[in-house]
Amino acid sequence: MRFLASFCLAAVLLPFASWSADKHPDIAHLLKRANKGDVDAEFMLGLAYEKGRDVAQDYAEAARWYQKAGDAGSAGAQDNLGNLYLQGKGVDRDDAAALKWYLRGAVQGLPAAATNVGAMYFNGQAGLKQDDAEAARWFEKAAEHQDSLAEMNLALLYVEGRGVQRDPAKGARLYLAAAKQGSARSQFSIAWMYEHGFGVPQDAAQALDWYVKAAEQDYAPALNNLGYMYEHGEGVEQDLAQAASFYRRAADRGLAEARNNVEVLAQNSELALNSATRTSAASGGKPARTSLAITPVSGGTINDRGPTPR
Repeated sequence: MRFLASFCLAAVLLPFASWSADKHPDIAHLLKRANKGDVDAEFMLGLAYEKGRDVAQDYAEAARWYQKAGDAGSAGAQDNLGNLYLQGKGVDRDDAAALKWYLRGAVQGLPAAATNVGAMYFNGQAGLKQDDAEAARWFEKAAEHQDSLAEMNLALLYVEGRGVQRDPAKGARLYLAAAKQGSARSQFSIAWMYEHGFGVPQDAAQALDWYVKAAEQDYAPALNNLGYMYEHGEGVEQDLAQAASFYRRAADRGLAEARNNVEVLAQNSELALNSATRTSAASGGKPARTSLAITPVSGGTINDRGPTPR
């Protein structure tokens, strides 16, 4: 049973001091600076209002400050304003406006903005003709800067041969790069590839290791597949209690096949008790693994790592 990923918004991770929980910029001081045209302060005010940090959350006010900073050349503000337009938060939803702002950030070299442009080409949004090759080109630009989301998206395209020549091995390398940066979806994907020997040599230990990493982030498909491994003793000692626990955790996160697996495991266990054999339990049904995602995604969250260099 396949797990189809949905589109979201690309994360901006910039090499600047983050707005940490214990050291927020003073809002009054930011306002004073912003009203004098300080672009960094304008950006940070937009972030404050979008996140609701030290001020009441106000998307319209966030958009206003992002607009000021974006007009002055802040790539992070441009990308975040694009996100607001795409979501219709604080502004009327306008895909064309979102694309305009994403492009402005992307041409400045902001990887997250390039990822969002690629996603819009993949989806055929904002009047763009759906174009896998153009999506791959933009994802490639961002992946060159180790943007984990772009690496994952590009991996999906290489696995499927969409817009690029099909190359599962290159897809696996890209998944692995994103997985090492903490992308749960990529951790799941490289685990699946190791489990099945697809694009990489089959390696049950590596599969288990990456499934566990993704499951530690409560990624439902990984939880489901760990349940399957424990139910059938694949790469681990068989443990039906552990299997049930993983299935339930995945089901609690809305994964349909995991809900089915909880029921199937309970039925099989009841049959096994009645027959005193595990082989008879098979007649109660078969659990379902979650398979490799086949739809690229665009994303994550807004930039919260500080202002963009100008």
